[in-house]
Amino acid sequence: MTVHRPAWLAVALYAACGNITATEEGVVSLVLFVPQPAEVEVGQALALRAAALDGDGDTLDVPIIWRALDTTLVVDSTSGVLTGRTLGETGRVIARVGELFSPAVTFNVVAPADTLIRIAAETLFVAPEENLSGELTVELRGGEPLEPVAGRKVVFQVVEPVFPDPEDRTVELSGGVLLAAPRTTATGSPPGLRLQRRDGFASPAEAIVEVSVYRPGGEALPGSGLRFVIVFAP
Repeated sequence: MTVHRPAWLAVALYAACGNITATEEGVVSLVLFVPQPAEVEVGQALALRAAALDGDGDTLDVPIIWRALDTTLVVDSTSGVLTGRTLGETGRVIARVGELFSPAVTFNVVAPADTLIRIAAETLFVAPEENLSGELTVELRGGEPLEPVAGRKVVFQVVEPVFPDPEDRTVELSGGVLLAAPRTTATGSPPGLRLQRRDGFASPAEAIVEVSVYRPGGEALPGSGLRFVIVFAP
């Protein structure tokens, strides 16, 4: 089973063309690698990455200059370390080598979070005449003292049983999926998800749903990996 984690993707590419020529170092394009989703926490130091490429697509070892276009965040001009400043706002970042500029990449500035807590029981039972489990309730908290954190994605994934072909799944989360990533509300909890039997299929004796939250950049928060065990009565 492959557990979902945020990825760093090449989301911006600028190729030199027309009257824009290669830089003195031979750079013809810039590729930016940013986390998906493109978010940064307030106060978080998130190191961005970029690659300067020559005409053959090889990486060149040249200085890349970073710049924030908005005051909602700041970025170190030489290291590319990004820091969020204004909660709930967006901010744009660009990189350049000489006169070759990348497109602007927009980041959401989100609330810092520290830990994921299980609220519902670890084991939930589904009676023979029922199709749905109880809500898989968790709460995301941050700050000192810990308070609920809103607006952050929480990843729910059915990790057992394993379905090599999702079309053959016998259980599913609300919405008919094996993986969901709703955002937390003002209570620190995402809208209630449940596990359900899939119509027309015999459900397993039990299933496991794993829940995690990741900081921008991919680091799992404490409490991530907690599991709910859902037992289906025959």
